[in-house]
Amino acid sequence: MASWLRTTYRSQLPHALLLVIALLAASCTKDIGNIGVGLPDSQANTGAYLIDTVTVRASTVLRDSVVTSNSDNLLVGRYTDPQLGTLTAKSYFQVGLTDAFHPDATFVYDSTILVLRTATAPKPDSFIYGDTTKTQALFEVHPLIDPISITKPSFASPKLTRLNYDSTTLLNLDRVAPRGRVRPTKTTLRLPLDDNTFGRKLLLTGQMGLLSTQDLFDNYLPGLVLTPAAGDDAAIVRLSASASGAALMLYYHDPTNPTVVLSSTFSLANGNRHFYQVKAGRSTAAIRNLPTASLQSVNSSLTGMATVVEGALGLQTRLEFPYLTDLQQFGANLTVTNARITALVPASTLSPFVPVPPNLLLNIPDANNHPLGLYANGSTVAGEGTYQTGISAQSGIEQGSYFWSVDRYIQGVINRTTVNNGFLISSAASALPNRVVLGGPRNTTNKLALRIYFITVK
Repeated sequence: MASWLRTTYRSQLPHALLLVIALLAASCTKDIGNIGVGLPDSQANTGAYLIDTVTVRASTVLRDSVVTSNSDNLLVGRYTDPQLGTLTAKSYFQVGLTDAFHPDATFVYDSTILVLRTATAPKPDSFIYGDTTKTQALFEVHPLIDPISITKPSFASPKLTRLNYDSTTLLNLDRVAPRGRVRPTKTTLRLPLDDNTFGRKLLLTGQMGLLSTQDLFDNYLPGLVLTPAAGDDAAIVRLSASASGAALMLYYHDPTNPTVVLSSTFSLANGNRHFYQVKAGRSTAAIRNLPTASLQSVNSSLTGMATVVEGALGLQTRLEFPYLTDLQQFGANLTVTNARITALVPASTLSPFVPVPPNLLLNIPDANNHPLGLYANGSTVAGEGTYQTGISAQSGIEQGSYFWSVDRYIQGVINRTTVNNGFLISSAASALPNRVVLGGPRNTTNKLALRIYFITVK
């Protein structure tokens, strides 16, 4: 039996019968409604074949070296994703001087406000991971103890970047984080900071001339950390480090002219010295056995006949096609005219609170799950790699899917000019916690499949 024809439901059929089935399948186009690849008609009597029984191996891979210090984003909050468990996001940033800070010794302190802006302010941000109808603490502010490296990247994984902060000292006003809802239309969060433990000391230190340079300021305050409150489980919010108006604001006045508001502004985006981290607690996750070690790969048979792609946690999907060269049994002169991968998204894994990646990227990996570069098929196909929905003719319900054209790769493997390492599917929004579950090759209702249309010349 030809190994490339092995599937769950055809593995016991003799080779001759499998070949007959393949030829019969080649005489028509399989219509699956709006979800599918739309390959052209195939005619066995002209040497044209449509094969959709090629063995596909799918697995979830952990690539946790996701750099977030090169991003403008700050993420903070907590949300329990039914599929992946409880995700917690924290943000770290250095406070930067925007001008000389040496206020007059007679000035009197008024207040300190940490102003946070959404990533697309002044327009509402479209990215909120979680349930915005819930009330949560917005957000806890803590002092950073360790400095953020100016020479090394900082990662989303707490295992790869470890910085200490004072988790017992809450800098919010009255040491209580304000509570509220993060509506999608909300563009600004104003967090009053504590007067006695933070604000007055900051003004006094500046008046003493001890914060006149960035180095002096860093020694006094290495940075701030935004965290969700311990009991919160509502949403993860994306903020911007450099959006207009995002800053630490210190307000004071001249006692000889008390009606005039004076202030000093401290930037949240000082070089690349800001980043965020996301970790998952998987005790409540519906998908079990996901990889936990860097570059580890777990077959879809161990994760519910499905794989996962998630940006911030570094979860990616590896596809392998171990028996492609067996297609040469149809003839030495074989030309692939169309080949596509279709990945279906189980409807049960979708949630209005968890955004799916709008685009998935197809990468060429090495044998150890390192990406070597993006796959280029040679021509752009409309909708390729883009999340799309339509009514499936098989189930009659709305079905989400992605597809990719891969005929150049298939042809190269058959000709033995391309190393057959398969593909690594990643999120185009690589550092954001959007996620999608893809049906595996043995998933009976949401099958991931490779369909190849080729011709042979006698």
